Amino acid sequence: MSIANQEMIRNNNRRLVLEFIINHPPISRAELAKQLSLTKATISNIVQELLEQHFIQEIGSAQTSMGRKPILLEFNKSYGFALSLEVQPQQIIALVTNLKGEIQELTKTPFHPQDNLLQHLKDICSFYIKKNPKFKNKIIGISMGIYGVVQKNEILFTPYYPLPCAHLKELLQENFQIPVFVENEANLSVLGEAAFHHKYKNMIHINVHDGIGMGILVNGRLYKGRDGYAGEFGHTILFPDGKPCPCGNCGCFELYASQKAILESYAKKKKTDAVTITEFLEDYNKHIPLANEMMDLFVKYISIGINNIINTFNTDVIVLNSAFSNHIPDLNSRILNYLSKHQNRDCKIIPSKLGNFSCLLGGARVSIENFLDIRHLQIPSTSVILER
Repeated sequence: MSIANQEMIRNNNRRLVLEFIINHPPISRAELAKQLSLTKATISNIVQELLEQHFIQEIGSAQTSMGRKPILLEFNKSYGFALSLEVQPQQIIALVTNLKGEIQELTKTPFHPQDNLLQHLKDICSFYIKKNPKFKNKIIGISMGIYGVVQKNEILFTPYYPLPCAHLKELLQENFQIPVFVENEANLSVLGEAAFHHKYKNMIHINVHDGIGMGILVNGRLYKGRDGYAGEFGHTILFPDGKPCPCGNCGCFELYASQKAILESYAKKKKTDAVTITEFLEDYNKHIPLANEMMDLFVKYISIGINNIINTFNTDVIVLNSAFSNHIPDLNSRILNYLSKHQNRDCKIIPSKLGNFSCLLGGARVSIENFLDIRHLQIPSTSVILER
């Protein structure tokens, strides 16, 4: 066997061992050998290397009634930290996680369309990478979720704020000498949700906010299409010759079914300037007829969209992530009831478990998997304890 092949096999075995320790702690060397079908000598050598690199640590002996007590191994999740940014239309959310995807710190930075968005991003990165004593010189990667179209880390289109810079990755990576990943926010969301719901290999994740984004997972891999436009669900046409959209089309789905569209329509019918999501949900819980009417409209529109998605992708599960479905317990059942009247294909529709953190944790996953050279990070449920 050639030296190159030997090196490839060794690297693959190291990846398997580290990934198994990360996702199934604590575990002994003997159990690793059994689960991965590797020799005890191979496991021993790889574990020793990982211990010397401080990626894993011994945490004591397992309790056993017979023989020598096996020493348990655990991933050193505090070896470094990932910085995730979500660039929303009016604010930037920054999240720091450890290498297991567990939340350490969260901050929000408001901005206005006329602001220098690139400078905001540089300032936030600089604070965590160079100034914050908890994370200084320990950030292993930066991810950035963009509301728009991104292909190969290059920003192609942003409908709701000025394009910060098409080559944002190169600018920030050169400035901070840390790997940077730029991606559409819905694509990061499906990666985050899939790391939590890791049993599903085919998944659609729908984010309903100012717009409507969709992330597509096929056989465990992100599907983006030929040039990054796959999943632009919000810009499919619901009403030909309808409302004009910033994308250049008319009658786009998100102009009628997004959170922003529902709230604006509700405010207009109430003859008030604006209504917050909190105010709308309060009115809905008080059974105000107009609020019920608007929610019925949301159910109708989103069901039409989901029906089209089911017929197109025939996926295992659809994750619906919106303030409406996350706060109204029976909304998903109402959507399923609407769908049952119009199509007979079985598809699970579940609420998001990560909620507002789905994009940020998806970004953390990308940075962590790149740094550790693993392929499937599983995010624990404890990651979402911190609420915004």
